[in-house]
Amino acid sequence: MSAGDRGNHEREVELVAPGWAAIDQLIGLRYPGQVPHQFASRTAYELESQSPLPAISVLEGAEPRHWHFVTYGLSELFEKTSNVPEISGFGFELTMRTPREEGEERPPAWPLRFLQALGRHVLTTREGFDTGHRIDLGGPIVYGGDTALTAVALVPDTTLGKIETPFGSLLFLTVVGITAAELAAMKKLDYEKVVEMFAELEPRGLTDPARGCWSENPQKSPVVKRYQLGIGF
Repeated sequence: MSAGDRGNHEREVELVAPGWAAIDQLIGLRYPGQVPHQFASRTAYELESQSPLPAISVLEGAEPRHWHFVTYGLSELFEKTSNVPEISGFGFELTMRTPREEGEERPPAWPLRFLQALGRHVLTTREGFDTGHRIDLGGPIVYGGDTALTAVALVPDTTLGKIETPFGSLLFLTVVGITAAELAAMKKLDYEKVVEMFAELEPRGLTDPARGCWSENPQKSPVVKRYQLGIGF
């Protein structure tokens, strides 16, 4: 795509999908010069399908090297349809960060499937997520995979944050994979303490299916225990 064609495409998106354009603009500011990997769905908003979200973009993050997935479709992309003028759609989009190996040129497929499944849940039940929410998945985060991560927690995306769109405010929530033991440790924490805990343990919000439990890590287990016991709060 030439520079001229890209400019025309961006103007077309802005006119046809102002909410979509607002997300694209933010990504362009946070990842200047990058052309995202974008995975569009042929069954957008079809709740019976496996991919009801219109698209997911994936960026190449750094420090450490990772893939940064961003959903489109839980906020209002094309027009204002909700009765709440100050919030766009459900008021959030989901993001996820997974490790990017040296020389890895394409993002893994499992986060795309996982985020689409979460999006389908929201669109079907009409129940949104918020900062500090935790979800027991009842199985591994990677379907059929060998991982200890069987739950997730949601925290604000430290790169994308919160923006105002033509259809209202939009918060980007990072989905972080956690173990059953970590989920249990967070059981009595309020939402604010969950966010503070992640700021200490995993400030980037990285989901690494290969990692062990924080409770068994000599550097991180004291932090988990401190929050679990409420020491120093």
